[in-house]
Amino acid sequence: MQAADLSRLRARLPACELAAYVDIGAGTVLASDGALTYPQEYLDVLRDCAALVFSVPNDDGIFDHAMVQTPTGSRVFIRDPNAPDLVICCICAPWLVLSDLLSETRQILAELDAAALQGSQTVEAARG
Repeated sequence: MQAADLSRLRARLPACELAAYVDIGAGTVLASDGALTYPQEYLDVLRDCAALVFSVPNDDGIFDHAMVQTPTGSRVFIRDPNAPDLVICCICAPWLVLSDLLSETRQILAELDAAALQGSQTVEAARG
């Protein structure tokens, strides 16, 4: 996922003020896109929050998203279903509709997975 993909996500969701793609296993911010420019330290704190949220034991197995709601906004963390260490982190306005964010995020992840699969099939065909 690249900043352009996060920009597409934000364009579909006016309530999304910042979207970042992080690897909580490696402790890295891979890409971000925001209405404002956020310093790296801010993105690192967001990554650390995602790591903390998903480190909580869950008897039902791995959960795929979490949300922290405050009067001033929402922090939403969504795992990539094909790579649980990869998380999309969003900072959103308080009027966010969570189901819209989850739907759009999952759609973009599916589009990227389909493009990656098609790309690997093209490479295999060229080798064959």
